[in-house]
Amino acid sequence: MGRSLGASVFSFLLISSIFINCVSSLEQVDYLQDDISSHTYLYDEYYEGVDNLDEVQLHLKLYDIIRNHTVISYGSAWEHLRNVDEDPMNEDNVTLFYMQRSQSENDTCGDGNDCTSQSWNREHVWPKSHGNFGTSMTKVAGTDLHALRPADNTVNSARGNKDFGNASAPHSECNECDSSSDFWEPSDSRKGDAARTIFYMDVRYNGFDSEPNLTLVNGTTESSSDNGFLGDLCILYGWHIIDPVNSIEFNRNNEVYLIQGNRNPFVDNENFVEKIWGNICEVGNDDSDGDGYDDQVDMFPNNSSEWFDSDLDGVGDNLDQFPLDASETLDSDLDGVGDNSDAFPLDASETLDSDLDGVGDNLDQFPNDASETLDSDLDGVGDNSDAFPLDASETLDSDFDGVGDNLDQFPLDASETLDSDLDGVGDNLDQFPNDASEIIDTDSDGVGDNSDAFPLDASETLDSDLDGVGDNLDQFPNDASEIIDTDSDGVGDNSDAFPLDASETLDSDLDGVGDNLDQFPNDASEIIDTDSDGVGDNSDAFPLDASETLDSDFDGVGDNRDQYPLDSSRYQNIKSINSIFLLIPFFLAVLVYSILKNK
Repeated sequence: MGRSLGASVFSFLLISSIFINCVSSLEQVDYLQDDISSHTYLYDEYYEGVDNLDEVQLHLKLYDIIRNHTVISYGSAWEHLRNVDEDPMNEDNVTLFYMQRSQSENDTCGDGNDCTSQSWNREHVWPKSHGNFGTSMTKVAGTDLHALRPADNTVNSARGNKDFGNASAPHSECNECDSSSDFWEPSDSRKGDAARTIFYMDVRYNGFDSEPNLTLVNGTTESSSDNGFLGDLCILYGWHIIDPVNSIEFNRNNEVYLIQGNRNPFVDNENFVEKIWGNICEVGNDDSDGDGYDDQVDMFPNNSSEWFDSDLDGVGDNLDQFPLDASETLDSDLDGVGDNSDAFPLDASETLDSDLDGVGDNLDQFPNDASETLDSDLDGVGDNSDAFPLDASETLDSDFDGVGDNLDQFPLDASETLDSDLDGVGDNLDQFPNDASEIIDTDSDGVGDNSDAFPLDASETLDSDLDGVGDNLDQFPNDASEIIDTDSDGVGDNSDAFPLDASETLDSDLDGVGDNLDQFPNDASEIIDTDSDGVGDNSDAFPLDASETLDSDFDGVGDNRDQYPLDSSRYQNIKSINSIFLLIPFFLAVLVYSILKNK
């Protein structure tokens, strides 16, 4: 079904309207009068003063009549809808608005229940977003029962906040409903009900106090935060004609009247619609382009494909993809953004290029930075600035050594990257990269200079006794007083009294004869005891005679045998001869001593 009804369709509608009204009047007169008399409502009193009014005057008068109704809460609307939309054939059910399906009144999507694919919720026939009136009691419109209907929750979602108009795509669940990107078209038996609900909202709410200002227009509309608009006026006008009021709709009007104290005038008198909007939507005698719109209301009288220009931009609403936005007419890529505002009018995936870098904001990971578009490693730094665009852990390489600053322990020194032992010297320079106590090995002996007692001598590393001579050369590495043992006798030369004689080390009496050879090592006056009598040869008057040591009177006869040891004049011949013989060992001992001493 196309949007424009066409001249022939409108002519048909007018003729049909006359016929339907004549026929239906035979059926409706009785029930209308019965219902009127059964409620505290008299038409002439309620609509007093409207007979000779039309257009703006009638619009204002009806507003004065139906305004200031009793406002209900949105929560109480559940129970009120159960009553006013009760299925006449089953009092435990409600009749759903668009689908006309009878559904259990307690199978609600909300009101304390979980949603199912069949449950119903509260449909705002005039969408809340077209006027931003919500559901608070202060703004009134969101809880008005004249515009609230029970609807299948999934169908309600499909309708969303679309304008009413002709569409061509059948809905999968509400088979008699059609939809498009802009319009929602209910089933034929509900078109008039929807139209008269919308006419009511247009008249009832004009912005007084906290209430929204709602206006019907031709074409499509958008959500708004202030004045609310909804379309399509003339299509709804036609629906009102082809689907007149029936007893169910009239009875509902009465039930709502009992709750709120106001009525829907367009249910009570269908002619009010023509009197207010007829000059806009009726076909007159002058229709130059034959599009079904009188030249007086046709803004394009010579163009049969257009008749209205809602945003006054010179492009008709049918061609204008943005009929309410004078700055836009085309949306070449069908992304919902007009070509004038769309930085990428042929690319449906992009609309903005905030940094003007030629890459759309959706694709551009840096939409406000013209120097960047991609962040391959998702580290927050663009690939152009990121020295490591594929490594999220790195972004900078200050010294250009190929290692990122985060990993590089020397980010400003291209010759170094690691400091394994954390000694402040890089592994490349550090000859001991795993030893924090060492850096350099000057003599290349494998021992660091800090630990090497001889850092310039590869043959030495330790000086255990701190004597200045390395342990390798020092024959006494743990004795600072010794270095060399020339005669290899185990005693250092400094302590060895005879450093060249391995058989001697000490000369306790400092007589020049080693203690090992010296029979009197603690007596510098003695060395040998030839006769082993315990008296050294130097002190022994008879060094070869173990029986004698003294000759007190120096007469050549030892004191032990000399009968006169203190008188050298008294001795016997034999004694003298014996004395001569006794002197022979003495002279031999002196001779040996002389030889040893000169050796």
